[in-house]
Amino acid sequence: MSNPHGDAPDQAAGTAAPTEPTPQARPGRPVTRPQEAAANPGPGQEPSTPATGPEQEGGSQRHPGRHWLRASVAAVLAAGVVTATPETAQATPVSLGTAVSFAVLARTAVNNTNLTSITGDVGVSPGSSITGFPPGTVSGAVHAGDPTAAQARTDLNSAYADVSGRAPNATVAAQLGGTTQTPGVYNSATGSFTITGTLTLDAQGDPDAVFVFQASTFTASNVSNINLLRGAQANNVFWQVSGTASLGTFCTFRGNVLAQGSVTVSGGAAVFGRLFSLNSTVTTQGTTSQPATRVTVPNDPPTTTALVSASNPSWKGAPVTFTATVQAVSGSVIPQGEVVFKDGTTIFGSDFLDSSGQAVYTTSGLDTGDHPVTAVYLGGDTFNGEQLIHFAPSKSAEVDQVVSDSLWNGLATPETSIYEDSRPVTVGVKFQASTAGTVTGVRFYKGSDNTGTHIGSLWDDSGDLLADATYTGESASGWQQVDFDPPVAIAAGTTYIAAYHTDTGYYSTTRPYFTTAYTNGFLTALADGTDGGNGVYNYGAGNTFPTNSFQSTNYWVDPVFAPSDSIWDEIATPDSESQDSQPITLGVKFQSSTAGTVTGVRFYKGPDNTGTHIGSLWDDTGDLLADATYTGESASGWQQVLFDPPVAISAGTTYIAAYHSASGFYSTTRPYFTSAHTNGPLTALADGTDGGNGVYGYGASSTFPTNSYQSTNYWVDVIFHA
Repeated sequence: MSNPHGDAPDQAAGTAAPTEPTPQARPGRPVTRPQEAAANPGPGQEPSTPATGPEQEGGSQRHPGRHWLRASVAAVLAAGVVTATPETAQATPVSLGTAVSFAVLARTAVNNTNLTSITGDVGVSPGSSITGFPPGTVSGAVHAGDPTAAQARTDLNSAYADVSGRAPNATVAAQLGGTTQTPGVYNSATGSFTITGTLTLDAQGDPDAVFVFQASTFTASNVSNINLLRGAQANNVFWQVSGTASLGTFCTFRGNVLAQGSVTVSGGAAVFGRLFSLNSTVTTQGTTSQPATRVTVPNDPPTTTALVSASNPSWKGAPVTFTATVQAVSGSVIPQGEVVFKDGTTIFGSDFLDSSGQAVYTTSGLDTGDHPVTAVYLGGDTFNGEQLIHFAPSKSAEVDQVVSDSLWNGLATPETSIYEDSRPVTVGVKFQASTAGTVTGVRFYKGSDNTGTHIGSLWDDSGDLLADATYTGESASGWQQVDFDPPVAIAAGTTYIAAYHTDTGYYSTTRPYFTTAYTNGFLTALADGTDGGNGVYNYGAGNTFPTNSFQSTNYWVDPVFAPSDSIWDEIATPDSESQDSQPITLGVKFQSSTAGTVTGVRFYKGPDNTGTHIGSLWDDTGDLLADATYTGESASGWQQVLFDPPVAISAGTTYIAAYHSASGFYSTTRPYFTSAHTNGPLTALADGTDGGNGVYGYGASSTFPTNSYQSTNYWVDVIFHA
């Protein structure tokens, strides 16, 4: 038997340990690659160049990233009644150029009557007539026919051409009141738009979202309102009107009016945006007493948003908590409002800022892979004394959240992706899981010369084949994956071997690697010598159990693992061990919120609880669904046994997980089930919900436990997969 480091000839059984002669060469191909030859100290020896593989501390190959899967974890919920959803949201910003500082700009004249407060610049070009100030007030510059107004009007014409030239995504009813619209470009069936009541604009968590409404005429009725939702900004709302625009008495208007004809504003209106007439006049009707009619250019105080992840990398299905902190760029006022958490462009959660300016969201829904997570503060109102402040939105830097389900991530790469050995071989890795679960498949890293058929396999440490499957749809190189059907349940703390067979050789290597154990999440690749050698190999034309090892080589084989659910985690412990030495069956009544399979039963063992133990699963009528005898127990702590086959259970149905102890001395906490205990989909029922909980029954053999006493927890647990 030879070893797959590519440089030992086949040896007869029982011969001495292999040496390192010349690797086999392909016909017409040099034995070593040109860049290896100068550093190769002798026939078949590894080059002496410095190691750059993932066993190097700080090496990029162990950076926790993935690229083979990208999750889509949640849909965005829009508020209100949506009358249209554009097929393509118009995210391209609209530039107003130098007109951006103007609250009012007209071609011929700006006229005001009574009390109007304008926050921003006022201008006319090429006309020069600006009347009614005072009694109106302007908190900004006044440009009557000067070069500044002329340039602003030139820039405004460009902006008008931009928005009028955008193709509509949807044609909607002329009446916008009572509707919710999402980002996009809209026109109406009649050519005109009217708002009676409230129009809601929902940016769906994107403060840069753009809304464009194209109309021949536009009317905002008396006391009408435009409500901005989930990041929508007045600066990004544009009303492109080829004719006239009219804003009614006491209306609340948000956005920028770009009209060819006249723009009129009635008394008491509150405009948060800008009013532009490219070829006519802007007329504002003020009030005779405060509050005045208002036109205000949005000038929201800027903010910053920072994002941190509490666990990165995390394990698939495990909760990850994201915390966003929002601060004002200047001043001591703490912003308030909503923060959305996004995976790329998809919102997966949201929270409102607390009094310290933090928003927190926890999710277990991120799938395996590399997730570009950001937190977006949507802007919001808060008070500084009696002054209302609307803070501007901000977006955090991207956090690369990595979700794992195997030993190595998608960025991990071998030191040598193509080793020059063309013999068929099975290569593998010995590993253990810290919790019970299922191996759903096997990955391996493929170099471009590793062609042909590949078979993934899972073995126990005695050489029994637990599952195998042939890879399909492989890429030319990189990580490949095959899934087992069905997945294979494995026990915690037990050695298994994930392997694959290649009929062409040219496998990937990093040597040495397993001089120490390597752990990621629930999985540990054993250190060479812990339970025999690691990694392992075996030459042969067919898929075989790999038992040989050489110089702690990593052949880059990777088990895909899903941890099981249980009622209690590994650190949960009982109050005491009973002094009852009678043979007894002890159990717990539980339900699952989702259908799935019970793969086994756990129990907590004290040092005096010796002898034989039998795990069992029962329905609530006393029918035995499965049982199995525990083997390989530790002296104390959590023990588990797996059922073969697993047992399918229904959601919302009571079952009893139990074990029989021939020696007694079981573990207890009393009282415990005075209330239900829930962990993930599993719930241990409160005492009295469906009879007593926990349950027991004395007897020399395993029996259905029906008795209960003082809500005692006997620390029996179920191993469950949804």
